[in-house]
Amino acid sequence: MAVERRDKLELVVPFMGKLNIVQIRDQLINSKYTLIDIIELEKFHFKFISSLCLPTNRQVTYGFELTIFNRSIQVVGGITLVSNTENEYVYKAIIKQDSNEDADSEMLYMINQLAVKQDNKYGKLVKSYSPESLSMENTVDLIC
Repeated sequence: MAVERRDKLELVVPFMGKLNIVQIRDQLINSKYTLIDIIELEKFHFKFISSLCLPTNRQVTYGFELTIFNRSIQVVGGITLVSNTENEYVYKAIIKQDSNEDADSEMLYMINQLAVKQDNKYGKLVKSYSPESLSMENTVDLIC
């Protein structure tokens, strides 16, 4: 069985990441971080949910830390607002590409590892609801 390599993954269950502001215009800043829920991963982009209304202009550079399977990757980039509701904002982070390809390969590794794990969990969940497993159980209807 061949394993398909993925460049994009929509997550069934979000995972946490960290976000902070590292630069505004040409001034370096080291702000405190906030936790974000990552809901979709791509090689150079990812979508996340936050309860904060964040600045989305190009003069703000964000730092992101993603930790999956005890592997941590730190990247920088900007964000755009995808959608918002009363108390939830969905953003798309655009990762700045640099000459160091380690972050690129780490991101692809994370996507593929999560895809395998997510597919395994989804497969088990689907099997648990298959008609064969339901028909094997005794069902008792009680009418009061």
